[in-house]
Amino acid sequence: MSSLYNLYVSQSSAPKPYTDKAASRYSIWLGQVLIDLALILGWYNPVRNQWPSIFTDDDFLALTGLPSHPGADRDLCDDGEGWVSAAKAPTALQSKRLLLGRRSLLRKKKLPKDLPLFSNIGLLGETLGLSVAGEALLAFAAALQLFPQFCNAIALQAEATSNQSLCHLMARITGIPAKDFAAAIADDGPLAATGILRIPPGSGDLETKLDLIDGFGEVLLCKHASREQLIRRFVRKAAPPTVSLDSFPHLSRDSHLLLDYLRNSLDRRIPGVNVLMHGKPGAGKTEYVKALAAAAGADLYEINYADPEGNPIKGNARLRAYNLCQRFLARCGNALLLFDEIEDVFEPELDLLFRLFGGEDASGGSSGGKAWLNRTLEGNAVPAVWVSNRIGHIDQAYKRRYDYSVSFPQPPKAVRLSMAQRYLRSLHPPKSFLQRIASHDELTPAQLAAAAKVARVVSPEDGGRALEIVEQTLDCSSILLGQTPVSARKAGATGYSLAFLNTDVDLAEILEGIKRRPRCSFCFYGAAGTGKSELARFIAGEVGKSFLLRRASDLLSKYVGEAEKNIAGMFHEARQQDAVLVLDEADSFLADRRGAHQSWEVSQVNEMLTQMEAFDGIFICTTNLMEKLDPASLRRFDLKVRFAPLTPGQRWDIFKQELGRLGGDGKHLAGWETRVRELGGLTPGDLAVAARRFELLGTPATAEKLYQLLRKECAVKGGTLTRIGFAV
Repeated sequence: MSSLYNLYVSQSSAPKPYTDKAASRYSIWLGQVLIDLALILGWYNPVRNQWPSIFTDDDFLALTGLPSHPGADRDLCDDGEGWVSAAKAPTALQSKRLLLGRRSLLRKKKLPKDLPLFSNIGLLGETLGLSVAGEALLAFAAALQLFPQFCNAIALQAEATSNQSLCHLMARITGIPAKDFAAAIADDGPLAATGILRIPPGSGDLETKLDLIDGFGEVLLCKHASREQLIRRFVRKAAPPTVSLDSFPHLSRDSHLLLDYLRNSLDRRIPGVNVLMHGKPGAGKTEYVKALAAAAGADLYEINYADPEGNPIKGNARLRAYNLCQRFLARCGNALLLFDEIEDVFEPELDLLFRLFGGEDASGGSSGGKAWLNRTLEGNAVPAVWVSNRIGHIDQAYKRRYDYSVSFPQPPKAVRLSMAQRYLRSLHPPKSFLQRIASHDELTPAQLAAAAKVARVVSPEDGGRALEIVEQTLDCSSILLGQTPVSARKAGATGYSLAFLNTDVDLAEILEGIKRRPRCSFCFYGAAGTGKSELARFIAGEVGKSFLLRRASDLLSKYVGEAEKNIAGMFHEARQQDAVLVLDEADSFLADRRGAHQSWEVSQVNEMLTQMEAFDGIFICTTNLMEKLDPASLRRFDLKVRFAPLTPGQRWDIFKQELGRLGGDGKHLAGWETRVRELGGLTPGDLAVAARRFELLGTPATAEKLYQLLRKECAVKGGTLTRIGFAV
């Protein structure tokens, strides 16, 4: 039982029944507190011969058990003086005597011993090391949050209160020294440090002076057999992982380091351990943390983002709950705390941290919020993992406080294939289907899980239809997320072969060199559709690395300096994945600085050149506009490879291959070879366009139709017919 309980034990009859069932159990205490406040603050004094407002306030009267002011000639006071006429206000002495008499009656009745509010505060006191003064403040703040009539009765008096006057007021009510309350509300005290109770500086109305964490009063009003039950409102044991760390081979370097770091930190009880996981939604960050905790042998707890009724818990309350849970879990030597979806905590337009622990608004100039979080990240007893979908808006001062950060890239193809096998296993897909799904560069685990779920619900028996549903669902998801639909990736691709590339170097020799020394930079230049990007993808497969493609649209930004950050992030992601990094449309970032008109145009080129110089992997730039590149950038490339349209022999070979791939009859090729060889400017990309056209029209391919389509494509590009030999 809390020591606070003894402050309110009494020996008398209870006031008249109160309408609120929850509040009625506490009305003996609430009534005494209100009367004490009225006596200490002089609320009983008549103003300009008017009745004191406490005797006309229904909330004050209901909680204290006092009757409304009486009519004339009714004698209500024990001393025989009675009320004066209803038309005339009582004297201050008469009012005070009535309050004293009512308080005496309330103190003669004992409070029930099973009141959850006081027992829960006792649990908190033991766990957080609260003083009796701290418990008393917490009880008073809970009453203001829980019981509207108690709060309204105080609010009616508009009692301006400073921190100092609050301490003296609480001392008068409880008999605890004012210095104990001053210590209880100090910034380094457990109430403020945990975020349970915020007491802003300066003067404010008494009813708003104590800012209790949202919903905490309701938690204190419910029965809890243990402190573990008490904190379930704010934290829960995380569900077991559905995968192991083996499912994240592209993060193996991070995993090995983090396992050692977390294990040693838990063993040695090292304070201030904080790790940040960030990346696009659906990349598997939370599952990775669960797998990491399991591998480290830690008990993972997660800060709640919704209350038991399903209402979202705002960033302000979640942040305060985080600190509270740090104190709760500090005794658990094997606990790891997960704070997921931290975006709302760091919203710049709200600046919650600033207003929470320092200033009144975001423009007040105080740094108290940052100082509080910095202290939190330096001294937390329980190792914490913070997870975010976006970190661009987070202040650098906060980012620097994290010990280690993991940027979650798009999973490489091998991982995507493993994911597809895991999520779609029950649908028994053929290997070719899985390979095609895995070729979707932007695919995330969340998208695959959702598609598999829809297919199992809609068509649990028909495997063929289930796979169609998977593809349809993934297409919808891709469109929603701004990705290329999965179905688009199966259409129009040609059968890839180095034989259909017309370059000015020996590609087989280059491939052997890359395998021996996988640290190089290339510039692939030439006309569109000549196979530059596809060769880069082929190289990644040959050397066993993932493929990371970035376009100008992925990196450019309307904000000055943001593109430079994106460039640096691109190279960091490639290092982390150990990926072949391909920058398409490289002329957008490596344009000749001599023609620059804005400073940011120069800074982007400088940043790209700096990152290229420091990159220790395989970097490939592709461009259709070689003449636009900065001379300094050209010196950075180990090799510049020119891609030209197909030679006459290649034109005929790829024509035959694609006709067969499209279901055409190879028996009717006679007479077409010369015409196909004359298609000047033909590229593999033109064959891909033709393939998509056949799929769109739904017509079978013939040599004549394929030739006519290719002839039109060459004409659109300005190609010419190259006459060779004799026309047939």
